[in-house]
Amino acid sequence: MAGASFPYSSRMIENEIKLCWLGQPPQLSAILGPVLETRTLVNTYFDTPKRALAAQGYGLRLRQNGAEIEQTLKGPAPHQDGIVVRQEWNWPRSEFSIDPSVLPVAVDALEVVSTNRVSRQVWVIQGCEVVMDKGQVQVGQAVSPIAEIEIEALASDWSGVQALAKRLAQAFPCYIGSISKAERGHLLAGRDSPADQSPLDGLGRALDPIKGPDWARAESCAAQISPAVLQRIQARDANVAALCL
Repeated sequence: MAGASFPYSSRMIENEIKLCWLGQPPQLSAILGPVLETRTLVNTYFDTPKRALAAQGYGLRLRQNGAEIEQTLKGPAPHQDGIVVRQEWNWPRSEFSIDPSVLPVAVDALEVVSTNRVSRQVWVIQGCEVVMDKGQVQVGQAVSPIAEIEIEALASDWSGVQALAKRLAQAFPCYIGSISKAERGHLLAGRDSPADQSPLDGLGRALDPIKGPDWARAESCAAQISPAVLQRIQARDANVAALCL
């Protein structure tokens, strides 16, 4: 992967925690105040026929937000406190097509892997952006629900992200999600997940409804996190996010 910057791109490190709620969607406005913005996003994910990007930990998408189109590449980066922290590159596009020439990783021919449509609510609080996504990922006739809240650092440091995530996790039932929207598409297409980066990463995958809950795997991961988490999982209760933060 080249380390150079590319024209018209923005590169950042995405520091975030993802909470996946259980049951009915939480009323975040009661906790965070009025919604700053509501968007409808349509995302289309691409990879090579042999899934070379996914094998290297990358996710490539085009996002439509009204008339705006953005090309985004998310890539691997060191995990932190059990949460994967990803590199991200963004390029505005004037048409619905991938420009492979700007990518910092070489790709062959690309094809569509999955699409998703989400309704997104946005808050900015305590130096963090909080987004709540409701929708679904689709591959052919197969679908998987999207029910997640992302807390991302803007001006806050990592401890600020964790503190806000814990505040939310104590307010409604949830677990810490590990599966990205790109990975969800690959799973729906019948492909395997990448290797877990930590016990917390594995726990999130074990609890996700696309392949689980896999309680045996969840118990194995929980035992490496804490006795309190293991006890909750042994009771077949996935409301463990607050205990993991």
